[in-house]
Amino acid sequence: MVNKPAAQQPSDDPRGDGVRELERVILSLNDVLEDPTRTRRVLQHELYGIAVDRVLEPRSGGVVLDMTCVPLPELAVARYNSERARVSIRPDGAIYSFPLGPDRTWHHRYPSPLGKQFGHLGGELCLWYPKDPRWLRWEWDDGVEQYVTRVYRHVFYEEYYRREGHWPVEDAPHDDPVAGEHPIRSAFMCKEEHRWAS
Repeated sequence: MVNKPAAQQPSDDPRGDGVRELERVILSLNDVLEDPTRTRRVLQHELYGIAVDRVLEPRSGGVVLDMTCVPLPELAVARYNSERARVSIRPDGAIYSFPLGPDRTWHHRYPSPLGKQFGHLGGELCLWYPKDPRWLRWEWDDGVEQYVTRVYRHVFYEEYYRREGHWPVEDAPHDDPVAGEHPIRSAFMCKEEHRWAS
């Protein structure tokens, strides 16, 4: 699905004013399922630091994307390494993400569905609190690009947590609140909450 132009960029179009409009692509579930090759191309060309290493189409349906996340230049200077992740998309729209690579500690990752004795084996990344308001959660209307962006950010946040001992932004709670909703503590997040509510 291609939306209206999102920005303008210099162009060598001699017919006009030298500015061409960029198109903003939002890949829906159907886009991903119908054309995984295009999905790979869009993710690699539209998102910084994403290389889709492999696209799998399981017999049961859906699409699996194995990706390498290259750190931002500032993180590379701080000796952050590339991270690997897998995004698994089912035909019904369920979407899961998993880190690939060596076994490490994780702050925001679900335990293994196989049981506690398996640690995080097969446990997906926890990218948002399921009971968060809509503006803090991802949904298919946001496009798979936004989901992959969350995965990218998350794997580097996890490495920051391993190095520094705290999450680099306001942390999401992990349990149901005793009463009402979890409080939003930072001034920035309170401002965003009001902006989205209006």
